[in-house]
Amino acid sequence: MTGESRERAMKPCVGAYCRVVSCIAIAGLIIPALASGAAAAPPGDAQQSDLRYYQAAVNLLPDSDDAYAGAVSFRQEVGGFATVDVFLSRADTVTCSDSTEDIATSTVQTETRDAREPGPVVLEIGHSLDRAVGQAVVNLVVTANPGCGEPESVTTLWAQEIQIAVTGTSAKFFTGISGTTSAGPDRSTGRFYDFARDGTGTLTVGSLIVGTESPAAFLKYAVERQRNHGDVPAAPDPVAPPGGTGARGDYSAEFEPPGGLGVLFEDTIVQASTTGPPGRVTTVSASSFTAELIDCGDGTTAIREQFVVGSGPGVLTIGRKLGTATASGSIQFDRFITNGCLGGETVSDAVVQPVTLNLIATGPIVRVSDTRWQIRPGEGSERTHGWYLGRQATGSVAIGAVGGTTNLAAIGSAGP
Repeated sequence: MTGESRERAMKPCVGAYCRVVSCIAIAGLIIPALASGAAAAPPGDAQQSDLRYYQAAVNLLPDSDDAYAGAVSFRQEVGGFATVDVFLSRADTVTCSDSTEDIATSTVQTETRDAREPGPVVLEIGHSLDRAVGQAVVNLVVTANPGCGEPESVTTLWAQEIQIAVTGTSAKFFTGISGTTSAGPDRSTGRFYDFARDGTGTLTVGSLIVGTESPAAFLKYAVERQRNHGDVPAAPDPVAPPGGTGARGDYSAEFEPPGGLGVLFEDTIVQASTTGPPGRVTTVSASSFTAELIDCGDGTTAIREQFVVGSGPGVLTIGRKLGTATASGSIQFDRFITNGCLGGETVSDAVVQPVTLNLIATGPIVRVSDTRWQIRPGEGSERTHGWYLGRQATGSVAIGAVGGTTNLAAIGSAGP
């Protein structure tokens, strides 16, 4: 496991098109909110925060379809409290009473991401980051979804014992990022870095996991410094390739059709991007999902799901100062249909459908830039620098007949 892939939360994908697989969410180095030590200042004046802490975590990788995966992380702020964060999940395929298959899921987590009650919570970590032991007594929340339309249940496990032990196995390395987000006079500047080791570990989580070994663990000492002036700008999502331009719109909606039959939910995502010179190639990528309740003709009803995904050449036009964006294309999609009336089997084919994107900017131009680095003894150093401009937007997206007003959208350009 590399230094940039520490601190993982493992969550099961749920749905007709990702059966019993694990999605890995990788937490980044930047923490967008101000640290708890930020000093108060009058409006318009600069605000500063300076946070230092030790952290040790053990990641549990899935070794079978129904096994727990996730992470247990202890953190000790310098001059502050020790806290623990637990997130474990698992997914399994189950057979329903009507012989169809569904996904049963279960998650186990602390009541908050910085839990320390009822306590105690203790982290002992070597200053050379060669070892660490974490012990805690905290409450855990178990959320179980048995699938097959059965109701979800939430249970609290009181005063559970959590333990980890980590041994550093790699050389100590230095990783960091410095960046600025600005819009007019408003600016947020941060510098976040850590000294860390990858390692191996063991973890115990109540009676659910007892002394399980893991090859994926880490220890680190981190510093987070941030300075804000004015209102902190919200950074739009990066939507452009290096040296190019881009736009993206996301739409989703829930419905309550008369009589219950009809479309219950639909979701559409359209992203268009043009690469930088000399190629300047425009690509439109899109996907949509529709769930509807249908009459099976035998007195029963079932869910019919349709998922389409694809990409292809298109046209993208970005207005002056990223004020507007329009995109269109006729794309061949892979289409997957799951019909509950037909036993829940998924069938697939290829279809060609028109795609449109129409956006108008609603926010100021925000510039986001950062420099990232990693230095590993004996392996040299890596350093990258990048920047992009972005504006929040609103508008509409559509794939064929599925689409509507965006819930989230952005227009942008990026440096090379």
